[in-house]
Amino acid sequence: MKNDFRETINGIASTASTECTNNQQWTKYHNKHGHGFAAEDANAFWDRMHGKTVEKVGYDNSLNGPDRISNGVMIQTKYHANASKSVASAFENGSYRYGSMKLEVPRDQYDEAIRLMRSRIANGEVPGITDPKMAEQMVLKGHYTYKEAVRIAKAGNIDSIKFDIQTQTVACAFACGLSFTVTYFSAKSKGMSHIEALKTASKQSLESGCTTMITGVAAQQLLRTQVGRDFAAKATKAVRPLVGAAVKTEVGKQMITKTASAIVGRQVTVEAATNVLTKALRTNAVVSSVVFVGTTIPDTIKLCRGKISGKEFAENTVSNAASVGGGWIGASAGAAAGSMICPGIGTVIGGIVGGLGIGMGASIGSKKIFGLFS
Repeated sequence: MKNDFRETINGIASTASTECTNNQQWTKYHNKHGHGFAAEDANAFWDRMHGKTVEKVGYDNSLNGPDRISNGVMIQTKYHANASKSVASAFENGSYRYGSMKLEVPRDQYDEAIRLMRSRIANGEVPGITDPKMAEQMVLKGHYTYKEAVRIAKAGNIDSIKFDIQTQTVACAFACGLSFTVTYFSAKSKGMSHIEALKTASKQSLESGCTTMITGVAAQQLLRTQVGRDFAAKATKAVRPLVGAAVKTEVGKQMITKTASAIVGRQVTVEAATNVLTKALRTNAVVSSVVFVGTTIPDTIKLCRGKISGKEFAENTVSNAASVGGGWIGASAGAAAGSMICPGIGTVIGGIVGGLGIGMGASIGSKKIFGLFS
């Protein structure tokens, strides 16, 4: 029972980690101004973790549009090497180009940015505002410094790893809770006492949470590297034809549109939905691969130490691959079906049911196949 559920939860966990990763603009982190996108992601995450409602509307790249809307406040994020450049980037032809939006600058540049904005207002460069004291209401202190944003955009440093750990806490909590619930009720159904079921569920919950955190962070770090980006590009080429084929049917079109709309939090067109789902599946493929490798390492160590046989290692590896792959495929399909019935809660429930059902079925099925040849 334990292994079946552990492998199944890994499939669900990969889906949860994917959602965290998809909320970031990691595909742009390697660009010349990649730290700016990292700053947008980091500041938006900070707001969410402090109870604010955040809409990351900057993904549509609309001209002079806000990067995010936090508790109804439109924010434009500018992270450059010094305050002069950060403030200057918000002006065009001698005029502030973001209307009533707040200008978010690096935390370490805030005081100088206020001084510069006062000067800009005094020079008549901010339409509708004449009082230099209004600079303090226009300029917003970012939660991260310029150097922190630069490091977050790169792999292999304390700041980026710390940020990834923070973002993966949501997926980790999800995996812990789901693992505990599933394992507890399964243990009770097999005749365990309340105390025994609690111990089993608690241990499994801890293992699932640790696995989710480690593999989630590893996946996000990998995607900051050229190797990770190349892998993601190949995954995109692999899944795009599948999404394209599905969208040709009416049912497939509805499922893809509903799922994509649930992912981005607003209604999207069929074309946009295709892109959203392709990116989600691409990232999920990368995360699932990392989950598979990460969860295979313990069995590899056991094999080298002679604690399991070659046959047991092969069986566990195939079962793990089947459940991880089946888990995220099932979660994606279940979320799509749930979205058609009731967007939001239906998406979540459908994802859980689909992931557990297909992930567990794939795991058990692969073991039965092995049993036929034993």
